[in-house]
Amino acid sequence: MAETTRLELVTPARIMAGSDVEMVVIPGSEGLLGVLPRHAPLLANLARGAVEIYQGGKIVQRFLIDGGVADISPEKVILLAERAVELTSASAADLKARAEAASGDEADFLLAAAEAV
Repeated sequence: MAETTRLELVTPARIMAGSDVEMVVIPGSEGLLGVLPRHAPLLANLARGAVEIYQGGKIVQRFLIDGGVADISPEKVILLAERAVELTSASAADLKARAEAASGDEADFLLAAAEAV
């Protein structure tokens, strides 16, 4: 069995993800950051971009986040994001409909998510 690290993706509205993962790739403000088990402790600013969760050597879940902070330790990765939407099960049409009902930054984020699907 592969070694894992605990991932938690949290927004102000709810906990989006909480699971043991083999690797997670996150959009840092200075570029992509791959996090494996036993990663050195790190605090990093997050940019808008895709969070990719790996199991069995492949991507099993994707989220689009809109900035925030990552708290990385050897045992756990905590992502505190301003906004997040799951891309794995989302449809572009649903996201565009939600964007039309939203306003400002939220609408812009949902349109970006629709393009990422």
